[in-house]
Amino acid sequence: MQNFEGLSPNPQQDYDGFFDFEMKEDGLYLVVYAPHGKGKFVTVEDVVKRLNQRNYKQYNLETIKQAVNAVKSQEKIEVLLSSHEDVEPVNEQVLVEISKDKMFAVISFIPPQNNGVLLSYDDVLRQIEAKGVVFGIEKEELQKALDERKPNFKYIIAQGIKPINGDNAKLEFHFRAHKEIKPKILEDGSVDFYNLDLIENVSKGQILVTLIPPTEGVPGKNVLGTDLLPIKGKNAKLPRGKNTEISEDGTKLIASIDGQVVYSNNVVNVYETYEVPNNVDNEVGNIDFVGNVIVKGNVVTGFSIVAGGNVEVYGVVEGARIEAQGDIILHRGIQGMSKGYLSSMGNIVAKYIENSTVEAAGDISSEAIMHSQIKSGGTVKVEGKKGLIVGGVVRARKQVDAKVIGSHMATVTEIEVGIDPALVERYRYLKDELAKTKKEIIKTDQVIELLNKMKEANKLTDEKRDMLQKSIRTKIFLNSRLKSITGEIAEIEPQLEEKEDGKVRAYGIIHPGVKVTIGTACMYIREELKYCTLYKDRADIRTSSYA
Repeated sequence: MQNFEGLSPNPQQDYDGFFDFEMKEDGLYLVVYAPHGKGKFVTVEDVVKRLNQRNYKQYNLETIKQAVNAVKSQEKIEVLLSSHEDVEPVNEQVLVEISKDKMFAVISFIPPQNNGVLLSYDDVLRQIEAKGVVFGIEKEELQKALDERKPNFKYIIAQGIKPINGDNAKLEFHFRAHKEIKPKILEDGSVDFYNLDLIENVSKGQILVTLIPPTEGVPGKNVLGTDLLPIKGKNAKLPRGKNTEISEDGTKLIASIDGQVVYSNNVVNVYETYEVPNNVDNEVGNIDFVGNVIVKGNVVTGFSIVAGGNVEVYGVVEGARIEAQGDIILHRGIQGMSKGYLSSMGNIVAKYIENSTVEAAGDISSEAIMHSQIKSGGTVKVEGKKGLIVGGVVRARKQVDAKVIGSHMATVTEIEVGIDPALVERYRYLKDELAKTKKEIIKTDQVIELLNKMKEANKLTDEKRDMLQKSIRTKIFLNSRLKSITGEIAEIEPQLEEKEDGKVRAYGIIHPGVKVTIGTACMYIREELKYCTLYKDRADIRTSSYA
């Protein structure tokens, strides 16, 4: 039943009937109001319930029934329930209510009647505890409620603590699990389509994924003091795949080999071979991989492959760059267009090599080498139908074998064997540096001499004096540099004379126009040589039959 005390209903609206009690000079009156429209009438039960709440004991039930029935034909009726002598004092009451989830409790006050007594703090606290509320009682809020005592206002005086559920286990990836093909925008505004950074290399023993364990959560408690258990976090599994292992404590996924890390189908794999199903071009970008690289298509001009293992290309290598710590195998060869470059710490096998620079610590094998710069720490073998070496320079530490060297057009072709090409190249570089350094020393001496003459003539300005000091320091540096170069040259020259057992063998023809160098001896081919072996005999190069 709604209490409309002090409210003036809008006659245009439907509202329920209502009632109130009014204390007058002769006693307590019941005032009953009729409903409006489709509103409900006041019932005897409503009135009796309110009287009981206010602790009114002396009343006539028949009088209440008459008033409730009479208002059905009137808008308002007042009846005397009891005289002053019959009205007992009603002390203040407190109602304690607990929420359905038992996570908070509220109190509301029913004011005293007829000079009733107010409840004390301890009285209220006892009634709260009598309802079972023993946890989370906020004493400051309770005191605030007692200070205010708003009628029918609900004060929250106790609150429980909700449990904090545990966090699920998490996987922390230490590499880019999801890679996006996105060319880089350079500072000048151009787009770099070469370095797409699609490969992520990892080392043996490197941590790939860390498992952050689930947490238990934090228990809670309701206002009745009941413990509330949290939901424990769910565990997770490390995404172990090929060539990975789990640490002893079960919290880390570790690479068991050097290779490329790939996350797919919720599994982390480490591959020792990176395979490109098509061409190395704008869709793939440059490759820098710690293991082996296999390319099923071509390697397009301008792109590069750097591998810690072997490189195998089934298509054509154009004006590209390939560097491998292992072997390089080109099933269709390299057509370098003067840009192609191969470098291997192992061996190189290519069907043909054209207009390229090729360097190998081991052997180099091909069917044709044309107009290229070749360096081998072992043997250069050019065999097959063509077996041709024409144009360029071919250097090998041990031996050069070919069917045909040079061409009938006397194409300039240089063959050098018997000395490590890298040592020869270093020696030539040092000789050039030696000449440059000597020239720099001469120029510096001339400057110092001129400035010293100006100093003697007392014509040296501050600027020239600084120049003199710088020139002296430069000369000291150049002299030190000269000493270092001459010392290294002195170490290399005996090595160049030590081993000169290289050979050049042709099981076909060596054409005129070919220059053969074995160790320190040199020979220009002026007439065709067939089925022969060239070797060094003391200071000369001699020819014998092919063997």
